[in-house]
Amino acid sequence: MKSFIFTVLLATCLTSAPVWGQHDAHVHGAAHLDVAVDGAVLSLQLESPLDNLLGFEHEPRNKAERDKVARMAARLRAAEKLFVPTPAAACKLEQSHLASSVLTPELLGERHSEKPAEHGDEEDEEKGHADLEATWEFRCAHPELLRGVEVRLFQGFSGLREIAAQVAAPSGQRGAHLTPAKRMLTW
Repeated sequence: MKSFIFTVLLATCLTSAPVWGQHDAHVHGAAHLDVAVDGAVLSLQLESPLDNLLGFEHEPRNKAERDKVARMAARLRAAEKLFVPTPAAACKLEQSHLASSVLTPELLGERHSEKPAEHGDEEDEEKGHADLEATWEFRCAHPELLRGVEVRLFQGFSGLREIAAQVAAPSGQRGAHLTPAKRMLTW
């Protein structure tokens, strides 16, 4: 049920998104973040070229690259350090999921084995481009106090320079352009 509500909120938000917020282009340095607030649940979905997060976009070819993927996955799974919701809302991370068409679920630290994401653009993959999709779900003890999220992804991933964000919250829908200097997403 939660994923259905997130999908409906996200679809509503994205259909009214400005052109820069659409998920069509694979642009190094740029990522897309979709945020949905539904009752006590704060859901976030990130889509980013792997180059922003790893410095490469292919299946790891050696131990150093596999180690780099493992470090990236560990950083992304520590979402409470990457996304800081309004402290008064007392939000706690409940789950996360990482997927990429060129990285195995095991390498990404997924508990259950499933096929890598197939929804990427095959033409981009042939050109050496690949994305990572990450989703996180927080549960907030006081959702009525949730007013925003500080996005700290820029601190952990130097290849990331801008994030086009879309928010669907009880107060309405909006978009924002986040940068290392402007990390706060409010609603």
